[in-house]
Amino acid sequence: MYQGKKQSFDWTFCLGVADLVAVLAAFPAAWFLVFWLGLLGGVESPASMLEKYWLNHLAYTALILTAFVHLRCYRWRAFSRPLASASKLILSLLAAGVVFLAFRLLFGSKDPTFFLRLLLAFNAVCFALVLSGRVFCRWLLMDALRVIPVERIAFIGWSNQMERLIESLRRDMGRFQEVVGYFNGRSLSGPPPPDTFHNLGNLEDMDEIFGQTKITVLYVLESRIDYPRLRKIAALCAKHVVGLKIIPSAFKIFSSRLSLRVVSGVPVMGILSLPYDQFQNRAAKRALDIGCSLLGLLASAPIIAVLAVLIKRESPGPVFFRQKRVGLNGKIFEIVKLRSMRLDAEKSIGATWAVENDPRRLKIGEFMRERNLDELPQFWNVLKGEMSMVGPRPERPEFVASFEDSVTYYNLRHSCKPGVSGWAAVHGLRGNTSLEDRIAYDLFYIEHWSLWLDIEIMFLTLLPPKNAY
Repeated sequence: MYQGKKQSFDWTFCLGVADLVAVLAAFPAAWFLVFWLGLLGGVESPASMLEKYWLNHLAYTALILTAFVHLRCYRWRAFSRPLASASKLILSLLAAGVVFLAFRLLFGSKDPTFFLRLLLAFNAVCFALVLSGRVFCRWLLMDALRVIPVERIAFIGWSNQMERLIESLRRDMGRFQEVVGYFNGRSLSGPPPPDTFHNLGNLEDMDEIFGQTKITVLYVLESRIDYPRLRKIAALCAKHVVGLKIIPSAFKIFSSRLSLRVVSGVPVMGILSLPYDQFQNRAAKRALDIGCSLLGLLASAPIIAVLAVLIKRESPGPVFFRQKRVGLNGKIFEIVKLRSMRLDAEKSIGATWAVENDPRRLKIGEFMRERNLDELPQFWNVLKGEMSMVGPRPERPEFVASFEDSVTYYNLRHSCKPGVSGWAAVHGLRGNTSLEDRIAYDLFYIEHWSLWLDIEIMFLTLLPPKNAY
């Protein structure tokens, strides 16, 4: 009843169809390209190879489209700004390629290098076709045909939440979201909106104003209005077919997990179980951790050996540094790192975060910390099950004790295993940065966890780190 006027056009469906056509077309296009350039050397004709590998192509197509979905390539921003979403498309193709190649190796492919070269050629052609299709789709639907309707938005109540919501709507939807103004009234609590927004009138006049302004969506801040008034507003929205969106005051975290159940006719709102709470998800994440940590230990062993010699030459003492950290459900464990500071780094000042140009660092320590090389031994913590490849960065017990009372929701970050890298870390929120922003990113990761998000974060970790002191 309160969904508002239905949009007669679904841009996500059109975008999905465009992607499907592009990915299907990429396979024959790639075959003709490699055959014409001779990149694979002595292959059969493209027609015979297409007939031979069409099942592989269908399986890979499914993997790519699944990666697009999980890496959020079907959100409005990806549609309205296709060039800005190019990095997500590349990451999706890389992730799908790694999974597909792993399956080929697992089932005994006779020539894995052949498939690797073919995948590289296919992904290059596929990326070009998908991106071109998305650019054309955007131009056709938004500029040429103009079939996407404009939403006319009004709101009731003002707070930081409402401000963030309005800013996000304006930023993401652009000209397809128009903020008409707000409703005022003596019964509303809290501060009024800024003067930059148009005052549409009082709540008592909503019935008449709805007919004049052609509002399509109304956002209501629940904490600013009493329940009887909210019921009247809901009835008016139903009468004028205006979409009603309520911002609940009781839930400030895990908001996308909110659900409404009706038990014996009684509506009950609560938070759904988080993805990490499900056994199959924990098992899949653990399997990924074991595989990646084993590969990480093997690949990093020569690097650790060289760094150990350099550390020993500059500063006599232990090469490895062990420190107590808080892990899953508040359990204490010892993290292992390559020592990057002097032995007496905290002798006079006690526990403190590293800062930019920290005088306690060794010369080789500065080099390691700027490239996250001091974290390499943590693959051992991951293999032992104390950490994960991806998760909130583990903090020291001294800091946790001071934060759990002063920072709201801080201990919720301990509801999953800490990680070698994390959503906050790849966005530069580490060390002496905003703790509130870091918690917000950590909670976003916990709420939206998926294997694809873990893979995305691991790829982003390979980029030069920010705020690594």
